[in-house]
Amino acid sequence: MEITKVDKKLSRKGWKFMSDSKPSDKVMGKAVWAYSPNPTGAIAWCVLYYNDTSPSRILYNAYAGNAVQKIHKKMRLRKLLPVSEGNTLEGVEQLEYYADYPENKYVLRLLKYQQFGFSGVKIFEKADYEKARENGRL
Repeated sequence: MEITKVDKKLSRKGWKFMSDSKPSDKVMGKAVWAYSPNPTGAIAWCVLYYNDTSPSRILYNAYAGNAVQKIHKKMRLRKLLPVSEGNTLEGVEQLEYYADYPENKYVLRLLKYQQFGFSGVKIFEKADYEKARENGRL
């Protein structure tokens, strides 16, 4: 989905567009939306990673409420086994734990941060996840 379409959908739900870093040969572009932004942060962040040569990825981080915790619980109830897990990821600060769970079409990366109540979900198309894993660009 293009940034303008994502922006239209999120704007209708109260999200605010914050920034867009265009892609380069080495890194994907990064469009960022915030829910209920304030001078010190936001309740939640939605980040769309994109470029012309691979499928988009979306990251959802929440700092209030229980949306991400509900997603984590559903993943545990489905008893999916992680294909990768650990406690460090390049470029991710304050990470306590991550795990990658494959589904039919997608791989969901569940993230838990060291700050209490902070967590996130990153969604990849399965083929893109495999390609990014081979290239070391997860």
